[in-house]
Amino acid sequence: MSSILVDTAFAFFICLLLVASVILLFIAKKFMSERTKPKGNFTIQRVNNMRLSRRLGKLEQVLFEREKTNNWGTVSSVLLLDSAQELSFDLLKRALNLLTKRYPLLRMRVKDSADNQGLCFEEMENPDKIDFQVSDTIKAGNWTKGLEEELNSYLFDIENGPLWRVKLLGEINKDGKFRNALLFTFQHVICDALSIFELQKYLMRILSSLHNGEHFEVECLPFRPPLETFISKVAQPNIFERLLFSTSFMLQKLKVSFFKPKNSFLSLYPPVANTEPSVTKKTCLLTRALGQEETERLIQSCKANRCTVHGAITASTHSAIAGIMQRERKDFKNPLSVKSSYSINMRKDCEPTVNSTEFGAFVTATELSIAVPFSSTNDMQGFWNLARRCTREVHSQIKSGKHRNLLKFYQCVDIPTYCKMSNYEHNQGRRSHICNINNYGSHQLPQAENSSFKFAGTYFGVQAAKTGHIFGNNLMTVDNRLYWAVEYFPHVTTKEQAEEFFNLSLSILKQMSIK
Repeated sequence: MSSILVDTAFAFFICLLLVASVILLFIAKKFMSERTKPKGNFTIQRVNNMRLSRRLGKLEQVLFEREKTNNWGTVSSVLLLDSAQELSFDLLKRALNLLTKRYPLLRMRVKDSADNQGLCFEEMENPDKIDFQVSDTIKAGNWTKGLEEELNSYLFDIENGPLWRVKLLGEINKDGKFRNALLFTFQHVICDALSIFELQKYLMRILSSLHNGEHFEVECLPFRPPLETFISKVAQPNIFERLLFSTSFMLQKLKVSFFKPKNSFLSLYPPVANTEPSVTKKTCLLTRALGQEETERLIQSCKANRCTVHGAITASTHSAIAGIMQRERKDFKNPLSVKSSYSINMRKDCEPTVNSTEFGAFVTATELSIAVPFSSTNDMQGFWNLARRCTREVHSQIKSGKHRNLLKFYQCVDIPTYCKMSNYEHNQGRRSHICNINNYGSHQLPQAENSSFKFAGTYFGVQAAKTGHIFGNNLMTVDNRLYWAVEYFPHVTTKEQAEEFFNLSLSILKQMSIK
């Protein structure tokens, strides 16, 4: 009997060895073929009646393919405007037309290249075409509903364009003061959130000038190559990295066939759709804003405690998650490891440097796993220790270049296959990380006293109903006011759960900022 067991074990070992050998041979062959491929040519060309064109970079391919495969990545934003007079429909349309003159990517569509070298941007047949609508049913005061509808609305006509749209909600008038809400929606392939905010700022300048009867001279920006060309010195994978990422990709493909990603939050609170399969699968938003005094107090508290605002926000959201999970199960290991992801602006890594006015996708993402101790919400010392750890970890990842690994990885894998790998039904498509934190930084918005249209707020949301995180956090500070939007998904969590997470995150942040 024992000999049979030994023989069986030996046969099993031989089979594993053969399988491993086949995998390694395949990887080696693919690796060598990748090395011999010519580097991407992203030269700006003129095709068919002198229309601008260039190939998509690897990051752009991922952003494009994710929306196509996973319905992930549509970015929507609301721009709130106050004015002493009505916003003219014709005036706004003229201003939007001028935006297309400034930003080449607003005039693009995505097509297969004529030389069969992959997807490319190509200027539309009618480059002045704009998808612009006026809502007759939703008023500016109910802009959150309008923004949700945009996030979950129709996809773009990729082959014809444009890859963006604008909707004006119904204007409201209170005590002679007008409030307008402009909804912007973009295919992620053409831009990131900072690009959208810069576009909104420029639009406000145009509106004020046109309203005053002034001629507005548009400064046309050049059509840029993709991000990879700007960071090739620091984000071009070497031989060993290519082998490492190619091997990792092969192992991931095997892993998704046998193992599903575990999510510690959903182990306690299973997805809603598991028991209510008829619930609508969509992205919903909760929005809050901190006043100037609260925001300034937060900034000063972060400086006093030697951490960044992003570190403090990471600490508050992770503490909220840990507190909610501890309430459900007391036997969790203390401290509790909470996984999240966050976005990183890559403009500073570019050579030459890409300034903030540039419009395009100049962003990457990485993950963070932080051990969060269970503590009282009054434990100020414990909170700021955690905030400093979060700050150090983010700085360490950036200093070591870890934040570039994802961009290197994209250059070593088959993009369509990679995107299909995350298209699974387990846990309603949720991955292992609980939160996603996109902090778009602090900005000052210079507005002349006689400006006709005053900035009154901006919020962002990203479509992630099919796959991704449980709670998405999109934050931006403008003129010392923090604007915060939380994404949640009713087929994953209830609105009450999302509100609890948001309220607790804010409560911790505010309480810890009180001197």
